[in-house]
Amino acid sequence: MILYILAAACIAVSVPTAVLRHLKMEKSRMVAKLAASILFCLTAFLAAAQRTEAMNIQATLMLAGLVLGLMGDVVLGVDKFVPKDGRGYILIIGGVPFFFGHVAYIALLLSYGNFNLWLLLLLPILPLLFLFFNKLFPLGDMLAPMLLYALVLGGMMMLTLNLALQGGPLGRLMILPGILFAISDSCLFIGKYGIQKFPRLQPLLCYMVAIPYFSAQALFALTVSYL
Repeated sequence: MILYILAAACIAVSVPTAVLRHLKMEKSRMVAKLAASILFCLTAFLAAAQRTEAMNIQATLMLAGLVLGLMGDVVLGVDKFVPKDGRGYILIIGGVPFFFGHVAYIALLLSYGNFNLWLLLLLPILPLLFLFFNKLFPLGDMLAPMLLYALVLGGMMMLTLNLALQGGPLGRLMILPGILFAISDSCLFIGKYGIQKFPRLQPLLCYMVAIPYFSAQALFALTVSYL
């Protein structure tokens, strides 16, 4: 029961995180964001402690991905406290832990079952979507790192779908975080590079980045019990 309370608390704290960002109360938002990140990590470690079987490579990879997510949250939390010309570097530095966190999730997902070859038909969609986004919001020097990150995120989504198609409680639990991560990262992308074209989206993006992201991490944390 405590496990699910911690996961629910993480998702609940993501709401004031979004509200504080909307209100531009950055110091308070950073505290709330750090609290939510700690909560999903605590959820995962408690799930690991409650396992009836010894930790395996899959559970270890999940824990690694979540800890890397916490590290990325800490770095990106200082984004608003540095000069504007340095924020691009903060985004890259903070993106590195998230990138390797997604790689850990991909390695975990690849270890489960057979890959559904029909999902390969989705591969052309990823670069087409990225080119569409880049046409709307030109990335300039950030094109290469963002493309790499988008491919990793797309691969993670595809593998969560692959696991869901295999059925079982783990598959059903995994598919939702994959979708939520895609929503959160897409909205973060728009907020970073396209908000000048769509300024009215700014208030909504505050919520569409934080709440799906922390919900995804909380759900991933719960899967440590099933891995």
